[in-house]
Amino acid sequence: MFDDPEALSSANWNDIHIWLTYFWIYVPLVLTFALAMLTAHAIIPSLIITGQLPASAGRLKLPLTLFSVLVFAAAAAMMFLTVDRTLDLAKFWDRWLI
Repeated sequence: MFDDPEALSSANWNDIHIWLTYFWIYVPLVLTFALAMLTAHAIIPSLIITGQLPASAGRLKLPLTLFSVLVFAAAAAMMFLTVDRTLDLAKFWDRWLI
């Protein structure tokens, strides 16, 4: 049914290393995006409405939103690179659903 497994070569291990590196760069980018958006569009307005922050703190929304957009673009680029590197993993692991 399936071929017997073979030992991974040095190139295969390098492909795995690069894929994991891209993946672990992607995760903090997504978390940073979520935290910046939450701060800009939920926490700051809520604190302004309750009076715990002055109204001038609302000016932070635009820079935080722009920062979030940049982080989102970086995360999208990293996800593209991660998915592209997945094709290298097919050289030694051809079963996608297991």
